[in-house]
Amino acid sequence: MQGNGMQTAAGLHRVRRVAAVLCLAAISALAGPALAEAGGADEDNPFANSKDAADKGEELFSRNCQPCHNTRGKGGKGPQLVRGAWGPGGANTDLTMYRIIAGGRPGTEMGSFATGLTSDEMWQIITFLRAEAKRVKSEASKASEDDTLW
Repeated sequence: MQGNGMQTAAGLHRVRRVAAVLCLAAISALAGPALAEAGGADEDNPFANSKDAADKGEELFSRNCQPCHNTRGKGGKGPQLVRGAWGPGGANTDLTMYRIIAGGRPGTEMGSFATGLTSDEMWQIITFLRAEAKRVKSEASKASEDDTLW
């Protein structure tokens, strides 16, 4: 009986590996067109520093991202997106953010938005997050200055 259980566990493990590979292939196929639009590694956000794009991005973020990343990207079920690696001077570039939005993150709850958002909409969300990150950083600096005055 144990032999059958071991064979069943091994078979289940194989099925799960195959399913994971197929899921990744499907995500890549769906995200392919959006990722291709992103261009090369030096691609710049076409809406960088645009207030209109940031305003549109805020609306899109509220509808699509807020359930996991909380209000204004403060973090919740998903990571915060306005400080640290995601904030000003952080390790993650706009293109990195674009690729994650478009393709998702395998092994996490972050799915692909390549079929739900246009390329421009993904860039607008990033523009909003960058503007919000600057605002958060500025507020933190002001609070720090206020603390030194007392």
